[in-house]
Amino acid sequence: MSTATVGQLTRSALKHAPSEADANANESWAAAPAPAGHSNEWPEPLPLEGELPQVMAFDERLLPESLRPLVCDVADRMQVPLDFPAAVMLLTLAGTVGRRARIQPKAVDSSWIVVPNMWGGIVAPPGQLKSPVITAMTAPLRAIEREWRGDFANAEASHGQALEEHKLAFAAWKELYKRSKKKGGVDPTRPDPAPASPTMRRLIVNDATGEALHEIMGKNPGGIFVVRDELTGWLSQLERAGREGERAFALSAWNGDTEHTIDRIGRGHIYVPHCCMSLLGGIQPSRLRVYLADALADGPSNDGLMQRLQVTVWPDTFTGRYVDRAPDPRFSDKASDVFARLAEMDPDTAPVFRFEPKAQSLFEEWYQANDAKAKDPATHPAMSAHLAKYRSLMPSIALLFELVDGDSPGEVSLQHAVQAAHWCDYLESHAGRIYSCITSPHMRAARELGAKIKAREIGKEGAILVREVYRKGWLGLDTPDMAKLALETLADMEWVRKADAETAPAGGRPAGRYLVNPQVWE
Repeated sequence: MSTATVGQLTRSALKHAPSEADANANESWAAAPAPAGHSNEWPEPLPLEGELPQVMAFDERLLPESLRPLVCDVADRMQVPLDFPAAVMLLTLAGTVGRRARIQPKAVDSSWIVVPNMWGGIVAPPGQLKSPVITAMTAPLRAIEREWRGDFANAEASHGQALEEHKLAFAAWKELYKRSKKKGGVDPTRPDPAPASPTMRRLIVNDATGEALHEIMGKNPGGIFVVRDELTGWLSQLERAGREGERAFALSAWNGDTEHTIDRIGRGHIYVPHCCMSLLGGIQPSRLRVYLADALADGPSNDGLMQRLQVTVWPDTFTGRYVDRAPDPRFSDKASDVFARLAEMDPDTAPVFRFEPKAQSLFEEWYQANDAKAKDPATHPAMSAHLAKYRSLMPSIALLFELVDGDSPGEVSLQHAVQAAHWCDYLESHAGRIYSCITSPHMRAARELGAKIKAREIGKEGAILVREVYRKGWLGLDTPDMAKLALETLADMEWVRKADAETAPAGGRPAGRYLVNPQVWE
């Protein structure tokens, strides 16, 4: 049945809603046990593919040596997967460096220059300490911003005093100028222009409109780092009608080096020659599934935004132990020194790095292998587009690690190129888990409903109506089409059986009634 037909039937049912007595009768009919003899005729239900695709375990050797102790310390104290602080560390590095350094990945082609800004985050259920990890790993940047705010406050105070002095000097000059014109004397020297207003340096932005981001980027040519507690809020914001321009701006800012102009009455003309934005946040698996199902369907939202979230990790659920110890200040102090040094690099004189010869050979080999996977007809289109964007990810990671631990100005070593290639393998496995949400939507919906049946949240009396499922409002099962799809898939797996031969109390065929296999609960 088409979506339009389902919608029409739903509206019709609401318009001609039965009385409360009829509704109760129908519900009791839906919950009535199966007719005698049915329970003995059920085959054994087939196992559902409940497991997510496997992901690579994170290896701490992939971390830069200067930041490895802090990442491991945070993971151990908080008892979270090492993947969490490692991914946040990488994104925080990208958000700090932005356009302060760049890399030319190819040996000869100087037209391709990569800015190492990145997007990504943590996929985990609620209560898995996503936000505390983000807070801990971005602490050095927030400390830098506090210092910059103090500098800005002092600069503002000095600017106010200098502005008052300029006003007095200009007023005195005007009087002298008038007298000289009356008497025909020598014109007095005009005062220097008024002092320019100070600009507050920024690294982190939490919540801002597209126009505000654009203006902040204009004042911070090194780029900005958007940190959101929940990425779904940011994603849904870009989905709203009237926000198409903001979405397009975000997509262009991912490139790290795209110019952008906004003209508005009242705000005038704002030109930013190099828009650069890194992005970090957390997202729940259920919300990710729903968003992916919509965003990657054929439509305006399928514009490559999801493929830009390259540093997104979804590790297995972690069962830790109770740990209570103080953070080691040696680790945080060393990390603070690294981030402070990177934040002080001048984007106007940003160095362009190259791979050293052995690293260049490794990159060329990796590039061709990655391209082959991306162009393989067997690769899902969403995953193919994702892998295609790894072309800039690998050199970006290598450059960031060189900036942290390297000692050869202008060149990226083989060691850091190897680390970057392994990072791409690791992230590819997590991308496979993420895109599995949309490569088999019927199985995903069936697994979700199967879990609800097993937990006796629905169907515990022996039968289920399609409308019972979508009226629950469960994510991924909250439309008639998805509810029906899940039940039909469960029927194929012998979990339920359609009760076509039976009729409702008022006569006629039942509207999507399914009997539950009693062996599900055995």
